[in-house]
Amino acid sequence: MIQETHDSISPIEQLPRTAADLPREEVVVEQRGFSLWDKLRSPRTLVSFALAIAIIAFALHGLDIDLALTWQHIRQANPWLLLLGLGIFYLTFPLRALRWRMLLRNAEVPVDAGRQSWASLPALIEYIYLSWFANCIVPAKLGDAYRGYLLKQNGKISFASAFGTIFAERLLDMLGLFGLLVLSAWVTFGTHMPDGTQIVFSFGALLVLAILGGLAGMRWLSPLVRRLIPQRLHQIYSRFEQAALSSFSPAILPRLILFTGAIWLLEGLRLFCVIEALGSEVATLSLAAIIFIALASSLLTALPITPAGLGVVESTITLLLTLFGINQNLGVAVTFLDRLINFWSIVIGGFVAYLISKRK
Repeated sequence: MIQETHDSISPIEQLPRTAADLPREEVVVEQRGFSLWDKLRSPRTLVSFALAIAIIAFALHGLDIDLALTWQHIRQANPWLLLLGLGIFYLTFPLRALRWRMLLRNAEVPVDAGRQSWASLPALIEYIYLSWFANCIVPAKLGDAYRGYLLKQNGKISFASAFGTIFAERLLDMLGLFGLLVLSAWVTFGTHMPDGTQIVFSFGALLVLAILGGLAGMRWLSPLVRRLIPQRLHQIYSRFEQAALSSFSPAILPRLILFTGAIWLLEGLRLFCVIEALGSEVATLSLAAIIFIALASSLLTALPITPAGLGVVESTITLLLTLFGINQNLGVAVTFLDRLINFWSIVIGGFVAYLISKRK
């Protein structure tokens, strides 16, 4: 989130206090707008990139990586399977947009009133894509706030209402991701989890509890929250609360679960294509193990310390692959190619989209 001091705090990082912090977010966005360029130049962003580089350098040194051999593996990768992985990854964006539109409709955001070009499926895909670009270049999941700002600017929708639906979407993502992570781990390892994986599950469980606590706090502690925030912010908080709580309904819940499950399974299939592209040695991994690795790395993108988990995710994928007996040089090749798809393609494509977008 954006605080009055211009510091940005991750929505996930602040979940237990989301209800109290959201009004400040709305006030700052309303009064000062939102500038990605300012955020990119901020000392916090520069420090986060420096930290990401340090983490990667430490991991490469600790694993004793032979860069020449790693590059040889990369050059031998099947380009068609990598393109298939890229296509599978980008297929998740229309699915995310369709799911978000369901949440917006349920929150009574007028996405269907007349011919709303700002709420068309291509427009929603663009908002999501630009927000992912923001997440890749600035820390603290600031792209979520940017998406709310884009909807506010283009649809004249309250930022608080827009952000309430994004909060609901994050709840779905965390529950779906963690549920599939546990299932894939059970299929892969059974009841005996390897050392080092416990931290992933502990972090995931903490996030799930935090986001459920934030949702429960809004539902049952709303009067207390209103007493803690200034009177002038009550209406803003009410819009956020109403949108977050009304985004779900029994009627659309099965479809939301279906879309969420499909999105995260596609994330696993993306990594599967990358692994298949690198040949038989790494392709010995089971599909369940690959899904586990993909979801574990996705979970760590929630860490607010670097943009999109840069450095942390790369280290995690490589270490998990070595845990499964994959040579570390080959593991780095897998990691590089996978992040080329789900990080660097967003940085490059998002930059182009940001330059030409009329909705930014």
